[in-house]
Amino acid sequence: MRTELDVSTAPAPAPGNIFTPEYLALLSPCDDEPVTATEAGIPVPTSDPWHLEPHPMEEGWAVLRQGTSVFSTQPQASFKQIDVARLAAAVIPSTERPPRFRLGQVPDALGYPVFEGAEVVGHFQFFDEPLLAALNVVAAVVSVPGDLAWLLHAAGGQALEHAGKIALERTLPPF
Repeated sequence: MRTELDVSTAPAPAPGNIFTPEYLALLSPCDDEPVTATEAGIPVPTSDPWHLEPHPMEEGWAVLRQGTSVFSTQPQASFKQIDVARLAAAVIPSTERPPRFRLGQVPDALGYPVFEGAEVVGHFQFFDEPLLAALNVVAAVVSVPGDLAWLLHAAGGQALEHAGKIALERTLPPF
């Protein structure tokens, strides 16, 4: 009988952050921090407003509000694949927020104006409501760390490995 802990089989401790301190340090001096970063820096509860659990009827995954269960509540959504359920958990909160951007009805010399409040922040070549909807969803997701974490989790390891390399290239100064 062994009385000592076998260190060789003990799992390695989980890191405190998936982003390395070196990468985060590269980002810190950036003066082009997005507007959503201010909102993302606001302390939020540690628990997400959404969670996933196996769905017995769908034979997949249920997306539910925190504190509910498939045995007590109809899921907000359910999917056969967990990655799709994670995507839904990332974007559902954005559907509950007012849109950040709106599209002007009348084009000017640059195209259709995109407004944030009363300020024109850009232009679309065409009156493109699907692009505006996608822009609003993405803006909402990146402004809430928990929602962004769901999105990253849904991407999977291979996509994150490639995205990490691309993000690092875009962060490093050109030589």
